[in-house]
Amino acid sequence: MAEILSRHPYVTLEPQASSQDRILEFNQDGSWDRTITWSGQDFPIRGLVELIDNNPMVCATSLSLPTPSATLTMIALGPLIRAGIILEAPALHFNFAVEPADIQDNLETFGWNGGATLAIDEQEFGSVLILNAMAKVPNYSDDRVFDELFDEAFGRSFFVHAAPPEADWDTKLVSGTPNAVYNLRITPGEDDSLLTVQVMADKDGKCGAAQVVHAMNVMCGFEESLGLE
Repeated sequence: MAEILSRHPYVTLEPQASSQDRILEFNQDGSWDRTITWSGQDFPIRGLVELIDNNPMVCATSLSLPTPSATLTMIALGPLIRAGIILEAPALHFNFAVEPADIQDNLETFGWNGGATLAIDEQEFGSVLILNAMAKVPNYSDDRVFDELFDEAFGRSFFVHAAPPEADWDTKLVSGTPNAVYNLRITPGEDDSLLTVQVMADKDGKCGAAQVVHAMNVMCGFEESLGLE
């Protein structure tokens, strides 16, 4: 994180500053001490930046971001929860060790209380973390409704994007970047459908330091991509 912050035009690192794991403390305007952490369940403002109201963030003294596993989960399920169309507990398959309590807390905070089934198959893909999420959803006459839900949530996002349709689903899409990408695949059934949402991000990007710096930019009223381009 220090490397990213050292490139930020409005940040001055204290010579002896040392950040604890999962915590960024910063002082704004010389008099306002502010904190960003991971998995702070007692923090009044918490969640994925793209899915929460930015106005309270600007006024917040403290903010809690989702852990890497919860970050990918909320990208995959947030638009579906918001639309109220998940029919039963989704299945979440990760390639890395996760924090179930934070996944559950973020789902419940956003409005889903139906739980989730977690599976972990630890595989190394460089610095990239991957989630395959499967959710039972209603049948629609036009499957583009799912693309529209995700576009409504992330269409203006600096750092969460649909994978380019012409591109292979490859870790090169996010490796070494601050971005997350997702891909949707619908499998129709008789009474309902199965929506598979693939999401991936770099552990130091959207699943790490870059997400923290993005949140700091929003809190301070800076351009969201400042220091991350």
